[in-house]
Amino acid sequence: MQDEEKVIRLVIGGVEIRSWDSASIDSSIDTPADSWSFSLFSEQDLSLPDSVRAGAKVQAYYGDELILTSVADAVNESCDRSGYGLKISGRDLAGQLIDCSVPIFNGRQVNLDVLLNQYVLGGELKSLFPKMQIQNNAWLKNKVSVEPGESLWDAITKAAMVTGQHVWLDPDGTIRVGDPFASPILVKTALKLHRDGLENNVLDASYDEDISNVFSDIRLLSQDSKAQNILSSTKAETQFNFNRLKLITLPDAETKSEADAALEKIKKDNNLQAYALMINTSGWDIDNRIWATGMYLNFETDRLNRATAKWAVYGRKFTFSRMAGKRTTLKLHRQGDWAQPLKHKEKTKPIAKKSKSKTSTSKVNTNE
Repeated sequence: MQDEEKVIRLVIGGVEIRSWDSASIDSSIDTPADSWSFSLFSEQDLSLPDSVRAGAKVQAYYGDELILTSVADAVNESCDRSGYGLKISGRDLAGQLIDCSVPIFNGRQVNLDVLLNQYVLGGELKSLFPKMQIQNNAWLKNKVSVEPGESLWDAITKAAMVTGQHVWLDPDGTIRVGDPFASPILVKTALKLHRDGLENNVLDASYDEDISNVFSDIRLLSQDSKAQNILSSTKAETQFNFNRLKLITLPDAETKSEADAALEKIKKDNNLQAYALMINTSGWDIDNRIWATGMYLNFETDRLNRATAKWAVYGRKFTFSRMAGKRTTLKLHRQGDWAQPLKHKEKTKPIAKKSKSKTSTSKVNTNE
């Protein structure tokens, strides 16, 4: 699973550095602005070029494969009698969208097309983001309310919700809007952790099962005066030996189809949080490609029997140290439990009718 010949390279300000003692690169579908850091120690003092500084563009490679595009938030240098230390750290490019505001000075209605093309790809951050990819353009022109001071990321994710889609970034900075599991990468090599250890390619695993938010009977109520009309309902088999009823009132659900979609989203979100698996493996790649979010895999074990299942990669963290070498931590949830955001509906403000002003005719006294 691990290619020891592949070199970890960081290019910052046009300068390539390879002699790292430790590294950490996090990536998660449901967490924007994941952190990363690279550190080294040298017995000899190093003199950094002026271009190696906080704010410089950063690209990280594993061999020849790009795994990160970012901007350095911090560059730390330290020294003592034993030598010199350097640490460069930051967040993925979503951090810049979180930090920077939408360039408007009055509240207005804008759509996803304007936010991405005008304010990001055509704005001050255009040098960071090469392009965007949107899976479904059906609702692209629907507008959302944006207020002065609102972050670009918040506005973009809100506008994407109008289309019922998720937002994430590729390693090269491409902004993706759609379903991260629409075309999953299928991992051919099964991950294994068996007691005999003969075919193991997993270092350790932790299976977590918390069904406190799982219900056997969920019903969605309408918003009438008595809130007694059931718009949608679903039942599911659970591990409980008794019925667990959950009644939910959702103001935005006005039709049966909207209620059904909301109920399916609630059910999947509950299941998503109920079953999780954390796995540590050696190396940063599998099937001759780096681990990435959105992958589907099979896990086989005779030590955690309930964890033997088909899983989806929601997060992966690359780490490297001189002692432990290259390792990957995978954050997994069950395949099929991901649900796209519900289509966000902006509440339109009623337009006040302009009243026709009556012009009063004043009588002029001519008898002066």
